[in-house]
Amino acid sequence: MDDATPTMTRFTELRDQWMVFARSEPLGTALVWIALGCCTLASSIVLLFPQSLTPTERATLIIAGLVSWALLIALGWARGTLPTKAVVGAIAVTLGLAVATPSYQSKDIYSYAMYGRIVTVHHQNPYDNYPMHFEGDPMRRHVSEVWQRTPDIYGPAFTTVMAALAPVIGESTLLARLLYQLIALAAVGALLWVLWRRTRSPTVLAFVGLHPLVAVSVVNGGHPDALIALAFLLAVLLALERRVVLCAWALVLGVAINFSVIVAAVALGVWGYRRWSRSELAKFSTIVLCAGALPYLFLSGWLQNAHEHQQLISRQSIWNPLATVLTSSGPLSSISLTTQELRSVVPNATTLIAGVLLVVVLVRFTGQRTPAIAMAAALAVFLVTSPWVMPWYAFAAFPLLALARPSLLAWAVAAYSALILVGDQFPSLSAKAIGSVPHSLLEILVPIIACIACVAAIVARPREPARPATDENLVTAAA
Repeated sequence: MDDATPTMTRFTELRDQWMVFARSEPLGTALVWIALGCCTLASSIVLLFPQSLTPTERATLIIAGLVSWALLIALGWARGTLPTKAVVGAIAVTLGLAVATPSYQSKDIYSYAMYGRIVTVHHQNPYDNYPMHFEGDPMRRHVSEVWQRTPDIYGPAFTTVMAALAPVIGESTLLARLLYQLIALAAVGALLWVLWRRTRSPTVLAFVGLHPLVAVSVVNGGHPDALIALAFLLAVLLALERRVVLCAWALVLGVAINFSVIVAAVALGVWGYRRWSRSELAKFSTIVLCAGALPYLFLSGWLQNAHEHQQLISRQSIWNPLATVLTSSGPLSSISLTTQELRSVVPNATTLIAGVLLVVVLVRFTGQRTPAIAMAAALAVFLVTSPWVMPWYAFAAFPLLALARPSLLAWAVAAYSALILVGDQFPSLSAKAIGSVPHSLLEILVPIIACIACVAAIVARPREPARPATDENLVTAAA
């Protein structure tokens, strides 16, 4: 305790010094406009000139966007507000460009279109068939190589959307891109509007809307994670109003898109267990389990697909550096595993580690006034333990983290998602590059440091955040 007191005192002194510096004029105002301009410009250039820029240039711009975004948010919290019209204008510019430009960060849009065509054109089960089965289909040629032999892994809600859009899209790659981008844009726009109605804080809008991940990846890539983020935000607000049935149905939407995010529903359920009556908890549990989780058991082939997908290891997952240690080529020859053995171990190990961290989340965070941080922490557990990690996976946590002042968890998740996006700018490293600085940084150091930061934020005892200087309605509105 004595050792911790000087540390906390020093932290408080640094925070107070930053508050004074950020509020100084005209320097504070100038920094706000510089950070806002740099953040907007960096994302805009990446969206407008993806093919003209080298991977290193794109990565540098994303890092610059992340740094300027972090500075902007820190200034917003210290000063109590940001220029509302300028923040809204910057968000409008970047999100507009995200829809106006093709997606070069991800080709998942074409997988969505192809899964829909498997249902409506080929009249087959997308959970039992993969794109390569339909070699004559023109949309199949646009599907990424890694997903050519992968069946549908999404839930019934998003599979229904894919099937419904397939007749409209036809064989047009332009329509496929625009429709899924517009859906993501609509979801992001809706959640930003909800956040504004709830908090009246331009800093909150900037926290979610101006992070490089949102325009460059979530909207431009047309990912359904925007729908999940909207559903979870609504669930939190409905839970705070004790509208338990509607809260449960909002969670069902998110879970029915991607089963992995059910960890957030568990966190909200435990939070409700501490506050709701037995009848309310029974209604909540019945709806989420019967309408959200159980349908997956009746999707022919889905369970097998999910098991096989868990055996995939992405370049920036924590399991990638672990694989270099545990496989036969690693330094621990006494426990060396073959690649196939490692793939069979990863799903069980992931479940075990995620389960332990989730228990920590349920114990430490569900006692707070709002379930938002508990849900965000549960999503962070999925992010850091999953063998397959993509940058947009973190977006569902962003609106939840925005409902309170940025904490270690908020900074860790925001930085991790951006750094995964940075790594995605580079092509897969060749054998010659293994051991080089880029390889060590992107595929070993980033996952390890990010995992440590997120786990530290999850395990650390949460504390009530201090209120902003002039934006005092934010915390009370969220609570």
